[in-house]
Formats: sequence, structure tokens, C-alpha cells
Amino acid sequence: MGQAICVFCASSSGLPEVHRRAARELGAELARRGHRLVYGGGNVGLMGELARSVHEHGGTVFGAIPRTLVDRELAYEPADELVVTDTLRERKAEMDAHADAFLALPGGFGTLEELLEVITLRQLRLHDRPVVLVNVAGYYDPFLAMVRSMVEQGFAPVGEGALFRVARTPAEAVDLAEMGPGPAGGSPPVEALAEDWTDTSAGP
Repeated sequence: MGQAICVFCASSSGLPEVHRRAARELGAELARRGHRLVYGGGNVGLMGELARSVHEHGGTVFGAIPRTLVDRELAYEPADELVVTDTLRERKAEMDAHADAFLALPGGFGTLEELLEVITLRQLRLHDRPVVLVNVAGYYDPFLAMVRSMVEQGFAPVGEGALFRVARTPAEAVDLAEMGPGPAGGSPPVEALAEDWTDTSAGP
């Protein structure tokens, strides 16, 4: 049975073909394997390439997009389901609520913010879904180097291989998502728990 796989990626136009091709390949791979795309609902940049490829290969698309972007005609209207939110935070909540796994293609600040949030929540044991970086053309190499430095200096308890995995190709990324999350490793650090404002289960 297929999964709902959330993909974070760039909405920028004019990106190198290697990244546009990877987005199309990922869309085709998701559709061929019977997975549903969950993403930010845009029709431009890698977002548009990804969603169109899913549909071209017979897959289904769920998008969540803020009303301001709909008003600017940046929404992917052919989506099988398109949720319009009032804020970016509500958009992320919708994507999270519909996702069984998270993949990150190359992207800018928004993509990194979305990726870091799901990594942080996994560190805090607030979800146990797979998180996979699609490291197209070495795009995430500087990020991976920073994560290693954070772990080595004690700013983070674990990183690659525990909180997230790294794939070189779209097909490998889907393989890793289908494998499940793997062990998070260790206990969530007290400092990180103190910084978390999303877990209200303990009450006031």
C-alpha cells in the first residue's frame, strides 16, 4: 500500500537542469510506486516540476498553500486536493498531518526551515517518521558538514544516520523512505526539550 510522502523543495524559477530533472524523476518514482505526493502546493520551480511529473505518471497530489500565494496565481490548481491556509505555519501543519515520511530536494530558506523543523521534532521524539535528504549534485554537502561539526562540538547529540538519512538519487530517497525511520539513537537532550514549544501534552 502506498504512503503519503511529503516533499520539501524550491519554488525558485530558473534553477539548473540537474535539479529540475531530479524533481521530475522523484515525481515519476513516487507515482510508479503508488505513493501520494504531499507538498507545498506551488506551480513554480521544483514544486511545479515535481507535481506535474507525479500527475504525468498517474500519481496523486495533495497540496497545502497559503492564501497569499493563491492570490498571486502560484497554486497548482490541478492538485487532487488543495488546502488553502491563512499562514505558512498552518500550511506546514497540514503537510505534517498528511505525511508518512519527509523528503527534501534542494531548496532555499523555506525548504531548510521545513527540513530543520521535522529533524528537530524527530530528535525530540515527537514523531518517528523517516526524513531523507535528496543530495542532488552535492547540494547538501555544506549542510552535512555543519551537522557533523555540531555533533562533534556537542551542540547536537546525533545527526546523519540517526535523525535523517541521505540519498544520492530520487530512487534511493524513496527506497529509504519506504524502509522506515530507523533508530533515533540516545535520549532526547534536556536542553532541546527545554527549547521545544510544540509539545503541550504535559499541560500548563
